[in-house]
Amino acid sequence: MTSKLLATALAVAVLVAFGQSSAEAKTTLKVGHLLTVDSPLDQAVKHWAKLIGEKSKGDVEVQVFPAGQLGTVLDQLGNLTAGSQDLMVEHLEFYQNFDKRFGVLGLPYLFENRDHLAKFIKSPRFAEMLGSVEKTRSVKFLSPEAPWVWNLDRTLLSRRPVFTPDDLKGVKLRMFEARVPVLSWQTLGASTIIIPWGETYTALATGTVDAITARVEAHYQMKQTEIVKFMTITKEFYQMSIPVMSAKTQARLSASQMRAIMEASLESAKFFGEITSKLGDTLYDKVVREHGVSVIHAPIGPWQRKIQPAYATFEKEGVVPAGMIKYVQDLK
Repeated sequence: MTSKLLATALAVAVLVAFGQSSAEAKTTLKVGHLLTVDSPLDQAVKHWAKLIGEKSKGDVEVQVFPAGQLGTVLDQLGNLTAGSQDLMVEHLEFYQNFDKRFGVLGLPYLFENRDHLAKFIKSPRFAEMLGSVEKTRSVKFLSPEAPWVWNLDRTLLSRRPVFTPDDLKGVKLRMFEARVPVLSWQTLGASTIIIPWGETYTALATGTVDAITARVEAHYQMKQTEIVKFMTITKEFYQMSIPVMSAKTQARLSASQMRAIMEASLESAKFFGEITSKLGDTLYDKVVREHGVSVIHAPIGPWQRKIQPAYATFEKEGVVPAGMIKYVQDLK
């Protein structure tokens, strides 16, 4: 083969290889969250990833890392700021680490129902809160008008029936190390004991504690309903997430790629609400049939009245800024 023919053949080979690599090239994004594999949140995040792939026509691939594989929430937020991680889905109350106004989302009985919460989400104050985190952490909240809201209520699993806070007298309640839930449940009347989540089954079985708070799927997954038989639907607060993206990732994505991600986030919020609602119905039925648990629908009024003194303490201690609780209450 002459040198001219060899050069031509090499040029053609390079062009073919370049064309193949360009056609096969895609943008790969990493999304992390803390909950377990196949948890409702994990299912929704995987659904989101699938939709992004479909809506981008394969141009964007999203890899899902559940169960804290990318680190703690603080680790992952640091990754987002640095641009080494692209996306994260986490409960919004976590962001009180950067803007204390987010603390209101974890205050028991401040929001009367999900409609009340929705009014707050649409308020100018909430938009300011998101903006403050975006600015200081170099991130972007995606589709904040459609948060991923858990349609599973908080519950209290206990050895004896609990209808009102008066029934908490003498109850040893498992709690984690955090000022808001500890003071809240002490104000409501319980005696709190700090125990790691992984040790809760043993603590209940041995009588170290009499009760524990969580959502029904967590109680069932940890087999706590096998040994404690009264479940009060407390609805002390409502949990939700808004997917968040690294600003560095946003800067390198095209308009069509961002559109696919945003549309998929909106649809996944609806998907998450639907699967958590159905899961709640299924699991309440299971704990009754399989474990003989009595599910108690307690009136919320006595709980709302009992917690009021704690609000003043939280403001005095700076857990939430002065005026934020009244702002939320005035939105009713």
